[in-house]
Formats: sequence, structure tokens, C-alpha cells
Amino acid sequence: MNYLMAGILTIVVLTAGCSATDEGRTSPVQPVQIDTNRTVMLCPVDSIGIELGDSNYVMGGVEGVAFGPDGNIAVLDCGRSTVRLYSPEGEYLRSIGRRGNGPGELQNITFMAVSEDGDIHLSGTGSEIFGTHSYDYMTGEWLGSSRTFVPPSCLEGASGNSYLRKDVNFEVNGDEIALIVSISKYETCNDEPLVTYFEETVPFDPTDDVGMLELDWYGYDIAVGAGGIVFIAPRCTEEAFIIVCDPAGNEIRKLQLPYQPTERTEEEMEMERNILRAKAIASDENPEGLEPDPFKPMIRGIETDGDGNLWVLQGGPNTPTFTVISSEGDFLFTASVTSEPPDGSTWRFHIDENGFLAYAEDPFCGFYKIYILQMREG
Repeated sequence: MNYLMAGILTIVVLTAGCSATDEGRTSPVQPVQIDTNRTVMLCPVDSIGIELGDSNYVMGGVEGVAFGPDGNIAVLDCGRSTVRLYSPEGEYLRSIGRRGNGPGELQNITFMAVSEDGDIHLSGTGSEIFGTHSYDYMTGEWLGSSRTFVPPSCLEGASGNSYLRKDVNFEVNGDEIALIVSISKYETCNDEPLVTYFEETVPFDPTDDVGMLELDWYGYDIAVGAGGIVFIAPRCTEEAFIIVCDPAGNEIRKLQLPYQPTERTEEEMEMERNILRAKAIASDENPEGLEPDPFKPMIRGIETDGDGNLWVLQGGPNTPTFTVISSEGDFLFTASVTSEPPDGSTWRFHIDENGFLAYAEDPFCGFYKIYILQMREG
């Protein structure tokens, strides 16, 4: 049973997709005009991870990558309940956290963020509670854990020791249950949000296992830009837009992208089934019978680079392809991965001032690798 369903059942006992209720926030819609002649390439130049051999390089299951404040690479290996650290050249350095049931030990971790000051924030089960768990990047010291009703998801590092996260809570009105989705900024081991950027009410459908699982794991992508600007992209198969908020949490614009609906091939459907099964197992849910949406989400991820530009991962192309725009919404260029990987439709990315990282959620080679990429002119 996944975290969402467990929380809902708890509420019921105690109280004996793109559709959602807008909470009233409105802002100007700004169309993004794309020039397909302005392109750059992302070239894989190195990788971390092997199928067999040195256990420091054999990944049990990757659910997140990030750069640390020193430029080293942090990899969330959920299969081994640890964060592995590697040099920019791919040399193993050390690990933070370990599997166990004691204080500061981890059991089932599914999301990671590294804040500007170097605190590592993890979400899932650790120290025998559902919630968030924080560690000092430099020393590996456990800083504490905070209990939540449902573990947050979609964590994203921010300024100081803060991070953004998506929370799903519940509202019961008679016999009806609604899901309250919010995206807020938190500090290390602080139970109260500093800023809330987004909140909406989503109808609860107990028969929609895939929808509940995807809301738990995805639902929205989050990025933090220069000066604390926050970007939020709902995962949707029908339209592509990004909400832009100022540091105080005020919605200032919506960016509308001219993407078109794209149907998955049967091969892509099977890849997505594999991903859903893996997510279900990680959420302690039955992995059988999960059938993905036949259409791809129009936006599959968003990141920001060292210049504050927004990288929007298009959901349609098989080869990972980004629309890159300024924080004001002006189109800059399109960027695509050069190698046309066969598992490219499952690639996840991390982009910041240190560079570009990627991994496949359903690796074609049969084992997890972290790709290090460089940008080159097309």
C-alpha cells in the first residue's frame, strides 16, 4: 500500500489528471515562441556506474542526482538506502546514510535535494518514521528527521539550508475525500513552511491506482532560479504551461509552450510500465496491473542553469530535448542529447552552474549509470 493510500485510510478510520480546482490565483499567460533553427547539443562525455565489479560503482537503484556545494556528484541509491558521493571525474569518495532502523538510518528513501549550504534532504522512511531526513553534506552527520503524514516528493534544493517540496494532505467533507497538493519552501528540520508557492485541490479517485501513484511521485516538476524565482510545471498530457512565482510566493506569470500531444509507442508503454512497477514497489504498493496513460506528459522535467535560464524537458521526443528560455520567458535555444539513447524517453536530469547530469529510470543496458554531459554548439 503506497503512502497516499495509507494516509487516506488512516483519515477514514479516524473520521469513521490535469483536472484540479484552481484556488483563485491568476496571472498573465505568456506564450513562448520557439525558433527551431537555434540549437545546441548535449554530449555525454563520461559516466558513473557498472553492471558488475567494485560495489562502490554498482547502483542498486537511482532515484536522484545532484551536484554538491563543492562540485562533487551526489547520487541517491534507493536500492541501498544511501547517498553516494563521486568526484566530477567519477571517482567514488564516500557515502552518507545507511540502511537500518536506528536514529539517522534509512529504510525506504525516494527523493533527494541538496541545498546551497550543503544540507542533504531526503524523503521517505528513515529513523522509523515517514517524513524528511537531513544530513550534513560535508561531514555526513545526521541532522534530524521530521515526521509528515505522507512523505513529501519532488524535492529541490534552494538557498541557504532550504529546499522546496511537494506535499499531499487530505481534506474530509462528509463522505468525500479531497487531496490538497501544495509546493512550499522548508528549512532543515523545520516543520513549518517558510513560503507556499502553489496549492490546489485534486479529487481523490480510489480506483485510479496509476493516477494516485503518479501524483505521489510526479504530478509537478519544480525548479528554483536566480534570485529565488520558482518555476512549477504540472505534468499534463493536454497542455504545457509553467507557473512562475516570485520569492514571496506570488504568481507572476504563466509560460505557455506550443507542444502537441504525443502518443506512446508500445515499446514506450512497456518502458513506462516498468517505471510504474518500480515506483509501486518503492511505495510498498502492488505493482501488478498498472497501465500508463497512452499519451506522454507534455513536460517531463524542468531545471535551471547557472545563468538562471529555464530548461524545459519536452515530453514528446524520444531523444531528450529541451526548450531553453530566460526567466522572463524569452526563447533562447533548443538543446538535444547527441547520442539518441534507446532509453532516452526515461532520462531524468539535474542541471545547475556545475553542469549537466542524467540517468535513465528504465536503463536499456540493464543497470544504472550516471551520465555527465557537456553543452556544445550544434
